[in-house]
Amino acid sequence: MPMDVSMFRYVESIPEEAINLASSAMRGMNPEGLGGVEMEEQIAKLYGVEKEQVIVTPSNTFASFFTLYHLRKKINTLVTIAPEYPACHYQAREIGITAALDNRVSSEGVDLSPWDVDEKTAYFISNPNNPTGLTWSDESIKSIARETEGNESYLLIDDTFSFFNGTFPRKLEAGNTIIMGSVSKFFGECGIKMGWIIAGKNVIDEMRERIGIMVPVISSSVKRRGTYLLSNMNVFKEYNKKKLEENSKILFENLDEYILGYKGSIINALAVGGESTKFSFSLMKDGVSTVPGYYFGSDSLVRIGIGTEDPDRTEKGIKLIANRLSNWKR
Repeated sequence: MPMDVSMFRYVESIPEEAINLASSAMRGMNPEGLGGVEMEEQIAKLYGVEKEQVIVTPSNTFASFFTLYHLRKKINTLVTIAPEYPACHYQAREIGITAALDNRVSSEGVDLSPWDVDEKTAYFISNPNNPTGLTWSDESIKSIARETEGNESYLLIDDTFSFFNGTFPRKLEAGNTIIMGSVSKFFGECGIKMGWIIAGKNVIDEMRERIGIMVPVISSSVKRRGTYLLSNMNVFKEYNKKKLEENSKILFENLDEYILGYKGSIINALAVGGESTKFSFSLMKDGVSTVPGYYFGSDSLVRIGIGTEDPDRTEKGIKLIANRLSNWKR
């Protein structure tokens, strides 16, 4: 069953010298600078909420863990709408929450439409979706969020990739929606370890009662670096856009018929039909790293990222993948 084996152990096996099409983060721009310390205010402005609706965390991974810990006695089940980043699924199982998959991959692509919301259930999605880069529509998000009202259920959104399309959930007008994000992907800043949780005031107030016990103090230097990055979002946006456009052109020129996703996304999924782990390991022998869809809940695809390598190495890696796909026998 997909997600039964940790993706993180797989990633640790990737050779450092491989052409890195496994990363889902940008690399290549890291200007020095520090801003102010009012990180909560800056994030609140970005999402159109009050400062009191924001909690800064050591990372997005911690944000999802703490959110599940907070919900552990409020919900019975976490449903991951697969294919999807598996960390929240693993965390739920470790905490003792029943973890289930709702696989939305079919021969026609990925179905990102609303669903019926069960009581005392949390639903986890990333937006845009990881691994495909496809964006959930505002209508779908609002429809699901409305159903959580009065239903003792929750919608959990990993919002990290929203920086790439510039559309952030605004004002949390309905439902029990909890948003988690970080600076790690768009800004390529995994090192400063900073993320956030955004929710309605009633949810955040309950979280604050425990978070002081569990979360180490986030230093002012980390917050200052975070505010600097957010203040220079447009600079990063222009750099990222140029790099992604070049690499995306290479990707679609060579692999268009296999791609689940759209041009310009930092991540895309390639349809390989099955045995995605076997396919990814075979690519490692050619010096190219990808991530099997097995770890995202769908063994029929692999994820590739185009924000780490420069065009010459990206092109070399993509052509090796194209050659392997044309001769792929499961």
